[in-house]
Amino acid sequence: MTIKVFLIGLILTFSLYSINAEELKDSTRLYGKAAEYAGFNIVFESYSNFIIPKTKAIASMPINDDGSFDFTFELTEPTYAYVDLGKYRASIYLEPGITYNIVLPPFEPKSEVDRLNPLFQQEEVLLGIRNKESRQLNRNITEFNAEFDYLLAEHALQLFLHTDTLKAKEIQKTLNEKYNFSHPIFIKHKQLSFLKLWQPALHRQQRQVIAKLVNTPIEYNLPAYWEIFSSLFKGFLPNGFQKDIKPLVLNAITQRAPFPTIVKAAMTDTLFTQKPFTELVLLYGLYEAYYNKTISETTILDILNNASTTASNSKIKEIAKQFFEKTSMLRVGTKAPDFTLIDAKGKSRSLSNYQGKFVYLNFIHTQNYACQRDLIMLEQYQKLMRKELEIVTIVLDDSYDAMTRFVKDHPYKWDFLHFGVSPIILENYNIMAIPAYYLIDPNGNLSLSPAPAPEENFKKYFADRFLQFQRDEIRRNPPKQRSIFR
Repeated sequence: MTIKVFLIGLILTFSLYSINAEELKDSTRLYGKAAEYAGFNIVFESYSNFIIPKTKAIASMPINDDGSFDFTFELTEPTYAYVDLGKYRASIYLEPGITYNIVLPPFEPKSEVDRLNPLFQQEEVLLGIRNKESRQLNRNITEFNAEFDYLLAEHALQLFLHTDTLKAKEIQKTLNEKYNFSHPIFIKHKQLSFLKLWQPALHRQQRQVIAKLVNTPIEYNLPAYWEIFSSLFKGFLPNGFQKDIKPLVLNAITQRAPFPTIVKAAMTDTLFTQKPFTELVLLYGLYEAYYNKTISETTILDILNNASTTASNSKIKEIAKQFFEKTSMLRVGTKAPDFTLIDAKGKSRSLSNYQGKFVYLNFIHTQNYACQRDLIMLEQYQKLMRKELEIVTIVLDDSYDAMTRFVKDHPYKWDFLHFGVSPIILENYNIMAIPAYYLIDPNGNLSLSPAPAPEENFKKYFADRFLQFQRDEIRRNPPKQRSIFR
């Protein structure tokens, strides 16, 4: 009787395990406890474009009041994910069908200095995993990376100066034998890392290394793939192509040929046998050329826009679209990014509320000395030019209350809006340092991007843009001529 009960229990346990595994087939479960994060909502993100970089949220995990969490979300493919946690950015490789008992790092908020510094970079850490059966992939990648980076640094000069291919083979053999974890993601990670090893050893024969990458499937979710891709193709367009192919590619680009035509020209180079890979090389090259000013901006934008609808698969179309959006954003003459924020009186205000007048949009932190100094000059401009110019200040203080206290103590006569309800505005306006300024014309288009600060002779620049706008408006809408015959 006891044996029967045991067998029945064992069968039931196995059945429940099978059901849970089936339920998790296209999803991932995270659970654990971290009292320091009680009441937080933690957002996991992944990269949709490692080059820009561009990210997307994949899960928003609420932490209970006691610090516990147990959260399951959809995940259909292995993904490198990260989560921002105060001073830390914690990363993890997640797989569908796996349950992770994760350990969050001790919570350490950003200091006041860090919060005031838009260029602050978080410390990179790894998310801990308590359950042994789920940590194998992350543990092996971490340990492999540590030894690989050590050996590469130790022998870098030997590999580069002496093109020591024997040493590269020796290091690869050592690491391959020591780290033999049989997992498809880990195997790909190793293969891509070994290309980093061969790059200095074959630096005079980079096309050999490129040929190895061409024949490797594109790994959209693996950081190792994009690390070697970016390194190999930095500055590649146009001189990396064969000499007789370079003019064909450049001619197709300068003629603003459809993207598939440019790809076809590039694929006459014997190195580029895979169409999606060739598309990525061209997109990256065009993106670089935009900022290097080696090809006309409008030419690049036309081609990127065309590629976003004509590339060979949906992922490359999306990458082309992201490159297009990144390069076209904040250009003079384009629509200024819209926003809806809360002012110091608790009212919702959007950019459209100010349409009909020029807007001098500025981003500040109330505790920043340079911002405080500029506000004094802005007050003078507000008095002198209030009929033609609307000043709008977006405040980046951590709390809305800090802004309202500041406005109460400093009764400036224009709108102060808090960024908190829509922090995406910082990305939309590419805020890398404060104070920052933009001039927007009465039609909602960027007139100066970025605009000079108040002390940088802004008055003269504004007068020029104001007169030019009036002239353009007259040309677009000429006044009707009156006649004695009418």
